[in-house]
Amino acid sequence: MKRIPTLSVFATLAMTAPGMAPAADPAFDCGKASGTVEEMICANDGLAELDREMARLYGLAVNDPDLGQERLDRLKAMQRGWIKGRNDCWKADSVEGCVAENYAMRMHELRLGYGNTRSDDEAGITIGPLAFVCGGLKAGISAVFVNGAEGLVSLRWDDRSLALTQAVSGSGARYEGESFDGIYEFWTKGPEALFTTPATGQLNCIEDDIG
Repeated sequence: MKRIPTLSVFATLAMTAPGMAPAADPAFDCGKASGTVEEMICANDGLAELDREMARLYGLAVNDPDLGQERLDRLKAMQRGWIKGRNDCWKADSVEGCVAENYAMRMHELRLGYGNTRSDDEAGITIGPLAFVCGGLKAGISAVFVNGAEGLVSLRWDDRSLALTQAVSGSGARYEGESFDGIYEFWTKGPEALFTTPATGQLNCIEDDIG
């Protein structure tokens, strides 16, 4: 069952005050946390929730009985590389935002590339990928929604990928974020959506039934 978010208010990720013990419960052992990013995840309920969902999806992918050894080895190597990239978010202007976006985009990769990750959606907080066709775009949009403490959507179209954060809206679910070339917005209302990019302006989109 699809669970595209429709609420207009979202909970922001709450940080633990400096000096307090870790308050969150990610999938990894916080007693062995190393570096700024892992320590942040252990002190942040929202990021810990994303880590648990990541572990759930990765576990489903790894344990797919139809996954050959070559794809399994590639999956494990890519996950190790992703963890290294996530931990490099300490260099970002917004460490918290960088970490959340990295989780959303990696979840998209797993759900898109490994069918078994979509076999138990009721146990998690992600749905998709869903396909949207937009007037003015040559290719469709692939969207994965993360319905956690902070709503996120990961979008892929043409050769671009981007994660947006849910913002307040009067109806539907609106996501926004900034990339190197400007502000992006994705606003869903049932099967319809509005996609705004710096290059195209606002585009009308509809969910593709075959997506």
